[in-house]
Amino acid sequence: MINSSNKALLFRTGTILLIVMVLFSMINIMTGLEPSSSAAAAFQRPSEMNTSLPETKRFHLYATDGTLKLPDETSVYVWGYSEQQAKGTAGYPAPTLTVNEGDQVEVTLTNLGTSQKGIKQVGHTIHFHGLDTDQANDGVPHTSKDLLVGDSYTYRFKADHAGTYFYHCHVDTIEHLQMGMTGAFIVKAKDGANEAWTSGPKYDKEYTFVLNEIDPVWHKAVQEGKKYDRTDFKPTYFTINGKAYPDTEKDPGTLITGKLGEKVLVRIINSGYRPHAMHLHGHHFQVIASDGRPLPAPLEKDTVNIGPGERYDLLITFTQEGAYPFHSHNIVDNTNNGVYPGGMHTMVMIGDQGPAPGHEGHGKNGELEEQNENEHPSSITGAGAAANPVSPLEESREGAMVAISHMKYSVKELRIKAGTTVTWENQDPVFHTVTDIGGTFDSRHLAPGEEFSYTFHEKGVYNYYCATHPSMEASVIVE
Repeated sequence: MINSSNKALLFRTGTILLIVMVLFSMINIMTGLEPSSSAAAAFQRPSEMNTSLPETKRFHLYATDGTLKLPDETSVYVWGYSEQQAKGTAGYPAPTLTVNEGDQVEVTLTNLGTSQKGIKQVGHTIHFHGLDTDQANDGVPHTSKDLLVGDSYTYRFKADHAGTYFYHCHVDTIEHLQMGMTGAFIVKAKDGANEAWTSGPKYDKEYTFVLNEIDPVWHKAVQEGKKYDRTDFKPTYFTINGKAYPDTEKDPGTLITGKLGEKVLVRIINSGYRPHAMHLHGHHFQVIASDGRPLPAPLEKDTVNIGPGERYDLLITFTQEGAYPFHSHNIVDNTNNGVYPGGMHTMVMIGDQGPAPGHEGHGKNGELEEQNENEHPSSITGAGAAANPVSPLEESREGAMVAISHMKYSVKELRIKAGTTVTWENQDPVFHTVTDIGGTFDSRHLAPGEEFSYTFHEKGVYNYYCATHPSMEASVIVE
């Protein structure tokens, strides 16, 4: 039997349950939801819900070493960050990391160590230059630990401001940065829109240029584990994205192309130790942002000086067709180990068809002066040359070939017999000449792809050069 106290308890419990059911029904009526749909919403998976949670962009980089090859065939030992989990795969510069404004970012670094044996295996970090991360993610070894070989760490931060940044190792920075441990970090406008910043100036295409200079003496010393004077910095190579001219013209990342009326955003990052004054021919540009922040008003310029660690965003509107150099106006920057032109120099090519071959614009292609009376009638051939040229078959069977490539003659000292025909072929994208210093022969301008031939009848030493690029020299020795 149920006593009176139990009856009272049951009554109170039933009353409470009834009140809860009435309230629940009223809430459903007011919200217009059926109980089943309310329950479904409560258990809806996050991916199915309308959420505005920011996307997380994840990257994994590996600190190791590698080799950089320059236009004159010089190989330079480098350190860097690789996307491959293998020693010896570092590129120069490191991969460009691209996110959108508002993204959460996670970059994991693993220190693999070097493939080079017998040298110090040192710690590394990543410092995100200009991104204002907190101390734990700043990558400075005396405020947050560096990573020894075998260690990994994930840097986490939010990309709050669209703009141009870069990253580099902050361990023994004077050495590690010069060795190549640096790369671009780009924060695009929200949703990846082609805007310089969210709701900022629009553009049709963009390029990122990482500027740097290389002192091979430092790199060789590190490779061999030897000491060197860190106050004696004498770079002899100057690069855009690890490329020096003329290789800059062969890489779609450093050769700027477009059509009349297009707007191109060029992000320039100076990750080196010296300032570089970048100058554009044929156009002015607008400097619209500096160090990841918009300028209060754009500056119209044709030259911008970029100090170490600085970044500038340039907006170029293509107003006329043609081929225009874009290069450092610190002229020494335009050399490869002293040979001009080279280094920090590329081209801007504007037009539907592209520029004609030989876009340096030096005179008429294949132009030849009249032969001297004492020259042999068949001694010189070339575009627009005199009659009786040496046939290609005879050249290949009885002659010698010299390629003009990478701003040099392929044979520095060519030895031949009297009566031999030598043919020079211009394989570079610019004009060259083959000009004897004694005046015996002169090709005049050779456009890209053109050839020039000369038959050597007299014994002797013939020193020749390029009249357009006089540091290009070679000789023919006729025996």
